[in-house]
Amino acid sequence: MKKLLVILLNICVLSVYGRNLPVKTFEFEPFLGTTYGLSSEAGSREIGPALGMEGRWNLRKCPFDVGMQLYLGTAETSFHGSDVSCRTASFTIIGDYNWKRGSNFSPFVGLGLGANHYDMIDSGSYDYKYNDDDVSGYGLVPRVGIEFFRHLRITLTGHLGKKIYNTAGLTIGYAFGGGKRK
Repeated sequence: MKKLLVILLNICVLSVYGRNLPVKTFEFEPFLGTTYGLSSEAGSREIGPALGMEGRWNLRKCPFDVGMQLYLGTAETSFHGSDVSCRTASFTIIGDYNWKRGSNFSPFVGLGLGANHYDMIDSGSYDYKYNDDDVSGYGLVPRVGIEFFRHLRITLTGHLGKKIYNTAGLTIGYAFGGGKRK
């Protein structure tokens, strides 16, 4: 019960603390980063690439933004001596809550729902028991991050969908069009 009370108190303080400055309405952000596979079915896991782009609309009267993201990421794994790249291509509708939007240091949390396509590259003799190669499905995209100086964004993201393709990733992007509205 005490933990719940502390969490609620923090949310109240952050919502008061997070007053926003007027910002430009539209932002476009290309990003690049790394992923790490989360599947317990894989043998060893390695860091893989992630890249994408996102367009966001900042809502004027509240600290939310909504947008669309195109994403391509790979979970690199090794299973019985065979290297496997589990690739996810995603089109995601995403929304963020921003604290101190428009300031030099603006943390945010977000959640998205994506339409994903999954594919295995160089699978060789890899025989995944669910036969989830070259299939489509939906995915959940939770994320948390910080925007520095109204443009540079560092984001920790999870792409959760088909089990072997789940990843956690760290990306760095640059938001064009963001910043204070004049």
